[in-house]
Amino acid sequence: MTESNQSVSAKQVRDAVALGKKTSKTAFPNPMREDCPNSSTLRAMAYRDPRLTLKDLPVSHVVTCSPCFQEYARLRRMSILMRSIQVTAASLAVLAVLFAAVRVVWNYTRGRGEPSISQKRQPGPQSRAANPQPRAPIAPLAMTVDLASFSPTRGDEAKDSPNKIHLPPKLLRVSFLLPIGMEPGDYALRLKDSAGIVLKEAHLMGRLNNGVTSVEVDLDFSTASRGSFSLMIRPPALRWRTFPVLVE
Repeated sequence: MTESNQSVSAKQVRDAVALGKKTSKTAFPNPMREDCPNSSTLRAMAYRDPRLTLKDLPVSHVVTCSPCFQEYARLRRMSILMRSIQVTAASLAVLAVLFAAVRVVWNYTRGRGEPSISQKRQPGPQSRAANPQPRAPIAPLAMTVDLASFSPTRGDEAKDSPNKIHLPPKLLRVSFLLPIGMEPGDYALRLKDSAGIVLKEAHLMGRLNNGVTSVEVDLDFSTASRGSFSLMIRPPALRWRTFPVLVE
């Protein structure tokens, strides 16, 4: 068999195509852009517009005009990139739909109470231990404190005052009966520890009941260290009044 009758290998074809591309890219300068097709035609050719017929494709000009060939090559790369992005987006959309379908089926199965394989294998006591019931919230202890029997102080005098409000170390809901003369309205409340750190700050509505104005607030001493605190109350448009508190 002679050399002329031997079949051409795939590598030889690739080498010939690469050589043709390299030649078309640089070997045919056309600075005046004579007889060049417009950019829309090159774009349609690069994006494989199905509306173009074989006669409409300026193939013979593109392969013999380096500027047109370079523009076509650039547009073709953009076309391939856009196609890859579209395929990736479509794949992600399909995966999202499948994931949503699995979630719906799983929720439906769980809603019907059908046990899973792991639940079937576990004995009853272990299942209860693996899913402990949440504890019921602890209701605050209701208390009423009549502040009329406590003299308000200023500054550090609250720490040294012998007349203190005694409260237990629990979660409390305290109704403070305010001294005579305090009118209903918007009250500010602040609770500080012995170091002056604010532990509680709230705005409360003072309400009149049987001639006495009172405010209600939740105070949590269940996790606080026992000791002295300062309860500060500011009536509407007046200055702060401080009452010493002892948690024991």
